[in-house]
Amino acid sequence: MTSIQAQIQQQDRQKAQRLKRNIKRLITGELHSINPWWFISFHYRDHHSKEDELLQDVADLKRKLHRIIFQSRDKTIKAAGEYPYPRMLFFHETSHQGTGQFHTHLILEKMPVSLNTQYEMEALFRHRLPSRVKALSKWKSIDIQRINPDEPDYRRISSYLGKQTNLELIALDPFNSDLSTRNK
Repeated sequence: MTSIQAQIQQQDRQKAQRLKRNIKRLITGELHSINPWWFISFHYRDHHSKEDELLQDVADLKRKLHRIIFQSRDKTIKAAGEYPYPRMLFFHETSHQGTGQFHTHLILEKMPVSLNTQYEMEALFRHRLPSRVKALSKWKSIDIQRINPDEPDYRRISSYLGKQTNLELIALDPFNSDLSTRNK
């Protein structure tokens, strides 16, 4: 390897490290801007490895999840105006087994009271959504965890979600996530 190639590789490594650090900071900032309540990991049916299809399927999942959330809202509040949906952050990673298949991590704010229990969230993601969103796997594992609202947990989450970030892949889905807007 020539010294020029070594310099280029060193520069690429430095760029990748800066990118990973900045993505972790962005994720931590987003966690502080919302009230993260649930950390959900789920898989797709086999042969789900094209990013453009994944983005469409996640948009479909989000629409159907919004519909379920809207139907589960507290209907005793009359004329409350626009319904504030829980914000969602989507992160897509590829399989470690070299198949190129994606799985998704979803950070979700507190749900309506009727859905905001471990039991209801598991029923939602194990039964209701897979029957409505064809891309979701009906047999692969789904992990649903409550997020602790403290700085060390936020740092662990941002580190975990930023682990696959490199110059070719950023796990954060900016198209389907409800990112905070910055006031200038």
